[in-house]
Amino acid sequence: MSQTEKIPARLLRRSLRLLAWPMLALVSAACTSTTRHPASEPTQVILRFTYDDGKPMRHDQYMANARQQTYIKRCSKIGSTSVCDIGVEILYMGGDATLDANGEVRVTVRSTGPIGDTPTSRCINGKSYVFNSGDWIRGPFSPGQVIEIRYRISEVKMACPTSEDAPPWWDKG
Repeated sequence: MSQTEKIPARLLRRSLRLLAWPMLALVSAACTSTTRHPASEPTQVILRFTYDDGKPMRHDQYMANARQQTYIKRCSKIGSTSVCDIGVEILYMGGDATLDANGEVRVTVRSTGPIGDTPTSRCINGKSYVFNSGDWIRGPFSPGQVIEIRYRISEVKMACPTSEDAPPWWDKG
């Protein structure tokens, strides 16, 4: 092939790329939106961590966690909508402060976004479990409000690479 035969193909590819960039930029700009939950005055609430039928996760060192959703970024596609990103702020991570005998701890919230936890899997005493807090509690919140994060703990048939010891409140066989 001679040099003159390669030029038209290269020119065609380059022209197509130059046409595609503005189109891609237009679609990208029109296809995303971010919804932020409104800020609120700092409000002290009580997080109550329970499991199964309301038993407290008292004096937990590492399993109880709470997050607050701060925003949702939606990405739209032609003919459908999908969530691309969800922003969360950590309100409580196991060990930040000791839970009392009722599984409670006081925290301060600064947003009306919902509060909850994401499902996590743990290996306890050689068995795999999934901790699922279910629906998140929606704001706005009032001072002293008790927000219960009730974990449903279910055993799953899955290999346990490393196992941790059960916490004092654990009553699973």
